[in-house]
Amino acid sequence: MSSKDQIKEFILSDLVKDKNFTELADSDPLIETGIIDSLGIMKLIGFLEDNLNIQVSDNELIPENFSSIEAISELVSKKTA
Repeated sequence: MSSKDQIKEFILSDLVKDKNFTELADSDPLIETGIIDSLGIMKLIGFLEDNLNIQVSDNELIPENFSSIEAISELVSKKTA
């Protein structure tokens, strides 16, 4: 399973509050639509660090890096390159 798929699965299973919400496009805005909030971002960072073996630094904690699955995946790709 790709890191993008792992991220999407984690968001849908652990962060989405409305369990009827089962579809999420890679480009869907996560913060603007309320899919994830600041607590969700912290949970997501824990997931990324534990499961994808990356460390997210303080200067990377900006909304642009967590705005969509694509943006999160790009951050992970940069960290693992």
